[in-house]
Amino acid sequence: MMTSNSKDSNRAKSDQRIDVAHQSVANLGSALDVFEIGFVRLETATTVVQDINRTLSRMIGREGSDLIQKPLAQWVDQDHRPGFVDLVESLRQNSSRCVVGEFPMLNNNSTTVWLRYTFVANQVGDQQSDVVNATAIDVSQAKNTEEELRLANDRFDSAQANSRVGSWEWVEGERVAWWSKQLYELHNMDPSLGPATFEEFIELVDPKDREKIYEVNRPPFIEGDVRRFEFSSNPKFGPRRYFAATVWLTRVNGKMVRRGTTQDITKPVELRSALQKSEEQYREMVVTNAEGNAILNLDGKILQADRKFASILGQEVDDITGLNLCQLAEAASAKLIEDRMLHRNKSEAHEVRLTHKDGHLVWLLLTCSSLFNDSDQFIGIQVRAVDITHRKHVETLTKLAAEAKEKLKRLTIRERQVLEQIVEGRMNKVIANRLEISEKTVERHRSNLMKKLDAQSVAELVKLSMTAEIMTAS
Repeated sequence: MMTSNSKDSNRAKSDQRIDVAHQSVANLGSALDVFEIGFVRLETATTVVQDINRTLSRMIGREGSDLIQKPLAQWVDQDHRPGFVDLVESLRQNSSRCVVGEFPMLNNNSTTVWLRYTFVANQVGDQQSDVVNATAIDVSQAKNTEEELRLANDRFDSAQANSRVGSWEWVEGERVAWWSKQLYELHNMDPSLGPATFEEFIELVDPKDREKIYEVNRPPFIEGDVRRFEFSSNPKFGPRRYFAATVWLTRVNGKMVRRGTTQDITKPVELRSALQKSEEQYREMVVTNAEGNAILNLDGKILQADRKFASILGQEVDDITGLNLCQLAEAASAKLIEDRMLHRNKSEAHEVRLTHKDGHLVWLLLTCSSLFNDSDQFIGIQVRAVDITHRKHVETLTKLAAEAKEKLKRLTIRERQVLEQIVEGRMNKVIANRLEISEKTVERHRSNLMKKLDAQSVAELVKLSMTAEIMTAS
């Protein structure tokens, strides 16, 4: 009898603990609603929903009452459903870890919303974990942006692989120039009608770009000179198209000859515009879908922080709590945070640099907004953070590549040929044999191109050439 009473007493205490735990879970779900973070409590064996907050119900597009006591897996996209079930089931035996997974959920209007779940098992002692708690944030815009960028890059690569280039030659004193077949196609002209006169070609050019054409064809013409420009087609003859042209001058049989290539760059121009639009969409997305969260006071002291915010800076939550955000930032960023972001009545987003635990600086897009309680009392500043270090590095590399490519435009065709040979590690004598010029001529070209490129050594030439190649490859 005493043993039975003891068991009943233990069971009652256990039930009390469960009730208290359930109340805590419910409170957590409501607290996360403030930050627009979803929350759900699932059975590990069946994914049946035991508890869910308003934010996650809204993300899925259903009422919370329609989700309770039903498997959450049934609203996961069919192709991803087995993975979702397996992940939740795995936490039943191995609950010592925090697991993150992204899954597409079927909304009630037949659309798909991508959610990033962070699962934490609710295990007591060595027993199996029968339930698991998870937070969720909507990453649909991030997924859409990634797909748009992937498609844009695929199209850009295809445009580079299948470049449409036409060539032409115009001998001094002659009325018409020779055009290749591809050049006729680029300008939608019939080759059987013969080459166009200069006046006929000008009619095909957008009026705002015609001065560029006139300037390129104005004397003096200097042998070896190279001229580059871009222009667009006349919209009255069809959809606007964009071209990149290169003209170089040489002398043949005592006459000055202008030779050139014209490349249809319509797709790259449109892709650059699409990428710029995608970048703007990405910035909007990261402002509204913060990855890390923290709460500051008006002095910049970190009152609370979630694990993601701390991990961006290589810290633990306990270690970062109490630190001053301005002290973690480099000087310019600290001033920006203090002057522009620590205010009761402002909500701003800025790119700043903070110090990682290991000493290096990381770029963050920080969004600060005032936080008020139900009584409309100011309780702190909510900070949302996204790590944009990789993107900033890409921007820097792209800028350097563009600068390098602009420098290379200073070179003549022969100087470019010599540079290519130098970059490949060939000596002057070998270069001379390959280009069928004298070694002294190679030395002269070499000296000229190093001056034009402000290079002091072969190593600098190689670095400049490789940097410019990044721009071409992208």
